[in-house]
Amino acid sequence: MSIQAKILNFMLKKFVKDVQPPVEQRSYIEARKMMNQEGYTDHDTSLGSKILQKIIFNKNKSSININETNLNNIRTLHFINENSDEEKCILYFHGGGYVAGSPETHQNMLATLAKYSSIQIFAIDYSLSPESNFPKAINEAISSYNALLEKGFKNENIFFGGDSAGGNLTLVSTLKLQELNQKLPSKLFLLSPWTDLTGEGRSIKENSKSDPYLSYDNWLNTSLSMQKTVKEWYAPNQNYRNPLISPVFANYSNYPKTLIQVSDIEILYSDSLDLESKIKDGNNEVRLSIYKNLPHVWQIFGFLPEAKQALHEISNFLKN
Repeated sequence: MSIQAKILNFMLKKFVKDVQPPVEQRSYIEARKMMNQEGYTDHDTSLGSKILQKIIFNKNKSSININETNLNNIRTLHFINENSDEEKCILYFHGGGYVAGSPETHQNMLATLAKYSSIQIFAIDYSLSPESNFPKAINEAISSYNALLEKGFKNENIFFGGDSAGGNLTLVSTLKLQELNQKLPSKLFLLSPWTDLTGEGRSIKENSKSDPYLSYDNWLNTSLSMQKTVKEWYAPNQNYRNPLISPVFANYSNYPKTLIQVSDIEILYSDSLDLESKIKDGNNEVRLSIYKNLPHVWQIFGFLPEAKQALHEISNFLKN
C-alpha cells in the first residue's frame, strides 16, 4: 500500500466515517453533500472534508475535451480528444448509491481513463432516488445505449462500465438487454460493484471496521444503513433478491467479458467475490482483480498510484 493510500484512509475515517450521523438520522442529502454535488454544498463541513472534496472533485486540467450532450434526452458528458478511436466508446454509469453522484463527480477519473485508453466515454446523468425509483435508471441506461447504436456505434465496439451503484447498473442493464433479446456490449468493467442490495453480504460483517468510509464500525448499523438506502429511497416495496435489483442472484449465460476490481477491506468485497463465482458458473469470461488496503472506488482518487494502476488495467482490458 502506498503512503498516499495510508494518508487517504486516515483522512476518510477521520473526516467522513467518524462524523456521519446515526443511521436513523442519515439522509440521502448527506451523500450528496459528501460528493460535493451541485446544489448540495455544506458550508459547515470541516476543513479536512473540504480538503478531501477539493482534491477529489475539483476539475483537473486535461488533454481530454469534456462536452455536454444528450443521448435520447438524457444529459450526458462526452469525453473525447483527437486521439480517441472514432469507432469505439464506453458508456459509463457513476456511483453514489443510486441517490448521489453525477458525471461531474467522476470527471477527473473518466478523463484519465479516456486518455489512457484512447476510447471516448459517454457518462450519463441518470435519474437519482428518491426523486425517481427503480427501474427508471435501468430504462435510461438502455435508452442511452440505444442512442449510441443509432449514432452508428456497433455493439461489439461499445463497452459498459460503472462503479459501486453504477457497477450494479452496468450489470442489470446488460441483463435487461438480454431479457429484451437485444445485442449486448462486448465488455464490462466494474469498480467495487454493489451487487447484493439485501444488506446481508458477508463482508458487511467482516469489513465494517476496516472499510475507511463506507460503513459504521458496528456492522449491524452498516447493514441497516444499506437497507435504508434500498428500501426507503431506491426500490421501495420490491423483492430485493430480484436479479435486476441484486445481480448477485442472477444466472449468467452468454454474458460479455467482464473485469471486476475491488479492495479487500471494503464492505462490498464479498459482492465482487460472489459475482465472479456466478459469472464463472455460466462459463463466461471474467477477471477479478483484488487490490489491498484501499478505500471503496479508490480509482476516483487520482493522486493514488493504485488508481493509476487500476485505470491502466481497465484500459488494457478494453484494448486487448
